[in-house]
Amino acid sequence: MEMILTMHDLSDYKVEGTVREVARMCHLDMSEVQSALQELERHGVAEVTWRNDSVTGEAIVTVVSRRLEREEKTRSDARERQKKYRQKKKSQENNKELPSDSDSDSDSDSDKNKEKVYKPKKDQVEAIYSAYPRKIGKKAAMEKIRIALQGLHEEKGDDNFAYLLDRTRKFAQSPAGKRGEFTPHPSTWFNQGRYMDDPNEWHRVDTEQKKPYQSYQQPIRSRGRTVLG
Repeated sequence: MEMILTMHDLSDYKVEGTVREVARMCHLDMSEVQSALQELERHGVAEVTWRNDSVTGEAIVTVVSRRLEREEKTRSDARERQKKYRQKKKSQENNKELPSDSDSDSDSDSDKNKEKVYKPKKDQVEAIYSAYPRKIGKKAAMEKIRIALQGLHEEKGDDNFAYLLDRTRKFAQSPAGKRGEFTPHPSTWFNQGRYMDDPNEWHRVDTEQKKPYQSYQQPIRSRGRTVLG
């Protein structure tokens, strides 16, 4: 116990010296130290090693506490990990403060890519919706118009709005756009990309619509009389 207390006082996991020096450090008699060393060696409680001093030739004993040695190794490993973590964190902070040329280039490219992202303006979407002949399902229609403008922007650039508005107005003035409930919902029309159809298709009239209603052509006979529709 005296040796362990001495190790704690020395902040070490061992005591080392001649028997006389160990006895002085541990406040023990030499006989007590010799008896303790024999007991420790016999029971293997601690590591006890001997060597001769190269100058005086006296026997030097080293007593190591295995438990304190393990604890010291654990603390040492923890200090080393903490030191590496602080160095890594400091290095990362320095890199953020002083970006390299490659980082600057990548940041610049990223900024350019962000600038290239096209977002349709709300008033443009509203104008195109207003130009469409049917006003139904506005929320869905507005979303499809935005998507249509984004797709056209890749092909036509900033002329996408003018192109889609012109096509929408032409459709609204065509027979297909004046069919009332038979005109497609705006969300359907824009979602299907019908604005890219041949405008001549919008002016075609089904042959069935040209045929007069049969009941108005044939006489209706009722109670022996002929009634014209």
